[in-house]
Amino acid sequence: MLLAQCKNFLCFALVGLAFHAAANETGNEKLQFSGFATLGVVYSDSDHHGYRKNVGSDDAVYSGEVDFKQHSLLGLQVDWSISPSFDVVYQAVLRGLPKPSLDRYTTLAFLRYEVNTNWTIRLGRTAPDVFLLTEYRDVDFSYVWATAPNEIYGIIPYRSIDGLDITYSQRGLGGVFTSKVFTGISEAEISASSVIEEVKIDGIVGFVLSFDHFNWIVHARHTQVNIANEPKNNAFLAASISQIPDFLWPNQDVFAQSIRMVGQEVNYSSISGQYQWQHWLASAELAHINSASEVIPKITSGYAALSYQLAAHQFYGIYAFTDSNNYIFAEPGVNELALEEIIHGTTTMMNFYATNQQTISLGWRWDLSSYMASSLQWSYTLIDEGGGTLWLNEADQHNVAEDINTLLLTLSLIF
Repeated sequence: MLLAQCKNFLCFALVGLAFHAAANETGNEKLQFSGFATLGVVYSDSDHHGYRKNVGSDDAVYSGEVDFKQHSLLGLQVDWSISPSFDVVYQAVLRGLPKPSLDRYTTLAFLRYEVNTNWTIRLGRTAPDVFLLTEYRDVDFSYVWATAPNEIYGIIPYRSIDGLDITYSQRGLGGVFTSKVFTGISEAEISASSVIEEVKIDGIVGFVLSFDHFNWIVHARHTQVNIANEPKNNAFLAASISQIPDFLWPNQDVFAQSIRMVGQEVNYSSISGQYQWQHWLASAELAHINSASEVIPKITSGYAALSYQLAAHQFYGIYAFTDSNNYIFAEPGVNELALEEIIHGTTTMMNFYATNQQTISLGWRWDLSSYMASSLQWSYTLIDEGGGTLWLNEADQHNVAEDINTLLLTLSLIF
């Protein structure tokens, strides 16, 4: 609760510190400004499933449309070195958001204290350390692909955590061992059709173990969170089911309670790695979502990617997938004919997170300079029936199975 009350104050205080430093840089204080940007163009050929970068987007790209919003962004970062042990980092990323605000644009805002060469503490807003690309997922220039695979990076809408993390690093066996623990709170929007839900999480506890050995790295992660609010659609549906007479739906109160999400625990576990040899680079991530909530199914997702560098050009391929169970209404004793509409709403809600698809991508990256690159990527996605969670679906087309081609062209740079 204290974190929830203080998070906005902390973010704005850190912004104020950074700009105060900009106006009063003296002595040993060191202030650095940097930035990154992406101009992205997307074309997709589906009339039913709209392409989007992640489940938080309330806009999408359908057949016949050419979109510049999904992947275009501008990031600005301020790094203020207060002393050899303390520094402040503030980062804002301007992008298309369902609810634009300074708070939502602020992706990083933390105070870092380097205790010694082994221990580091950060307090404030940091990136959720659940991905291989956690620290630079918005900096498209920093990785080979035109976009990180949606099957892993599109299902989690949270882009920051307000809280505390502690990192310990130690050299050994020719590399660096790193462990991190973190805790905090977060919130984000999740979109489905014309509905935008704000979902808050608290009680976040996570840990990361990694080993970096020059040309290869391996990570293991686990994060546990609690859902802190009841989505409006869930609350409305649960209240509606509770009012149904027993002769139409026996034990309706038990089912209504089972679909409430507030207070439910969700776990995210993953392993990932990267290996580079000569001109080849291989990357992979495998993740599993497990929840106590009846509404969030068990989801397994992952990808494997391979690229080859030839002078200023890199050619790559990616295979990615998501797999989960679909809910089929089979509650005993229910008069399905009389309750057809509410059963349809229940099935839709229970399958919102049921993502089932496979994607094959081929791409070409061209490093135009040391600070600018372009990427062209074609993706072919096979969506199973009822598995289009990562896409923005028309209200009556959620269950449509479809094969979709997506073309993405990006120009990314750092400055």
